Amino acid sequence: MKINTTRVNMVLKNEAIPADYLENEIGISRSVIEKVREDESEFKNLTLDVVAKIQKWIDDGNYTFSYDYSEFIEELEEDLAEGLIDDYLFVVRGDYDEALEKCPIIDYYYTSEEIEEGDLAEKTLTASVLAEMKKDNGIF
Repeated sequence: MKINTTRVNMVLKNEAIPADYLENEIGISRSVIEKVREDESEFKNLTLDVVAKIQKWIDDGNYTFSYDYSEFIEELEEDLAEGLIDDYLFVVRGDYDEALEKCPIIDYYYTSEEIEEGDLAEKTLTASVLAEMKKDNGIF
């Protein structure tokens, strides 16, 4: 099992998830969760057992990490409906996002001629770009 400490820490720190829910779902002590949330205990001091249980819970699909692509999706769908987009886009990605475990799309161009100096863009199927953004935008 690969442990993504960023993801595990985000789950622990997410106060929208009640500590008692995590206790019941994962089988870790509510007091451990509360101490991390209240900065009484540091994440680095958690046992491997606790961290592994949270990671397994994430891996089992109980928690997803998203990226807000709402505006990009809306713009892209409008341009598709108007027939302004070809089969391919030129995608610019940002820095690696530990929670997403990939580099998110931060910009895109419709043609290679539009690519600004200094931008590194990859030619990608428009349908694939839209599917990736919708998947990462979803909250389950």
